[in-house]
Amino acid sequence: MKKWVTTLGAIVGISLMMMGCGKQEAQPADIAEGVDKCDICHMHVPNDHNATEIVLKDGKVLKFDDIGCMHEWTEKNGTEQVDVEFVRDYYTAEWMKADQAAYAYDATFKTPMSYGIYSFKDKAAAESFVQEQKKGAVTDLKNHTWERSMSGHMNMNKDGHSSDAQNHGGHQAEGQHQQDGHSADSHAESTPAADSSTQSKHY
Repeated sequence: MKKWVTTLGAIVGISLMMMGCGKQEAQPADIAEGVDKCDICHMHVPNDHNATEIVLKDGKVLKFDDIGCMHEWTEKNGTEQVDVEFVRDYYTAEWMKADQAAYAYDATFKTPMSYGIYSFKDKAAAESFVQEQKKGAVTDLKNHTWERSMSGHMNMNKDGHSSDAQNHGGHQAEGQHQQDGHSADSHAESTPAADSSTQSKHY
């Protein structure tokens, strides 16, 4: 009898170990540009360093174009359903767990929904970025106020890409002009005037 109980206990123990090993750790999902939309603002999610994700306990993946949108979702829905939150490194766009990342904030940092927060793989990288930019500060999101500023707004086209900047690896160069030295906005503003001038020559 004692031997039978011991054998049964061993079987149960092995079964529990196998169940524990069988559960895979949640992983971030690929971003499909032009298809995936933010679960809060419903804008297309660019495949860049601003993209964030929440993997729920049931396996469903929620995607966001700005870390501020991800925060807004947790404010509305709580975190009871959340398994893992993912953000991306500013420099490489590599995915990492949100609670293991470091963050830099400035109202002028350009993000899709104007929250002005960039994520980094560690605090040293965030501090280095702030020093290079000569603005902003490394911030703890637990004490962040989550204010939005239009000075950090990115103009997004219908595909979710920014018209304010071009992609360079993991991040986007802020304020970069077109090769002719003029911004896309200034070129667009000059077009009506050019058309008017052309028309006047026909009279």
